[in-house]
Amino acid sequence: MSIEAGIRDLIVRQGCAPHLNGEIPDDLPLLEAQALDSLGVFELITYLEQTYGIEVGDDEAVPENFGTVASIKRFVESKLATASA
Repeated sequence: MSIEAGIRDLIVRQGCAPHLNGEIPDDLPLLEAQALDSLGVFELITYLEQTYGIEVGDDEAVPENFGTVASIKRFVESKLATASA
């Protein structure tokens, strides 16, 4: 499963975004669209850490990294690249 698909699947399973009917574009502002709430962000971070073996610092859990599916994907890819370097 791709990073994006995993993120979307988690959001849909959380049930935070029934108004989106499972349609979560890469550039959708997740918090503003109420696709994620604060608990959802915490669960997403836990999912990413467990799935990809990364660690998300408190200073990294910011809108620049977790605002959209695309920004989350870039963040995870960056963490993975750093870990393999």
